[in-house]
Amino acid sequence: RLATRAQHLPSERLASCRVAAMASARPILPAILLLALAACRAVHFSSPAFVAAPNRGSTTETGAAAALGGAAVTLLTAVPAHAAMLFDEIIPYAGATSFCIMWGIVLGFVLLRLQEAFPE
Repeated sequence: RLATRAQHLPSERLASCRVAAMASARPILPAILLLALAACRAVHFSSPAFVAAPNRGSTTETGAAAALGGAAVTLLTAVPAHAAMLFDEIIPYAGATSFCIMWGIVLGFVLLRLQEAFPE
């Protein structure tokens, strides 16, 4: 009995080491993502902004000028150059595409009937 116990002891230790290794193995991806997020936040909060903050006194003048400019652009828009595109391009291309699809279906049925007519 003692000899058989000594023979099984190394395999039992190996099995217990494997179980312990599997239990202590943790996924590394969440840790890497957390570290990357922490690094991005640290860089974001530690570096100064690329653009200086605007002065508070000039924002009302800029806002009024922007509103006036927006109104002028809205009222002074020209007719788009592509207004006639529907009849010049879209409808002819749609017709040609539809015709090609229908002709493909017709040719498909013709080929199907030819295969049935001349079996191998």
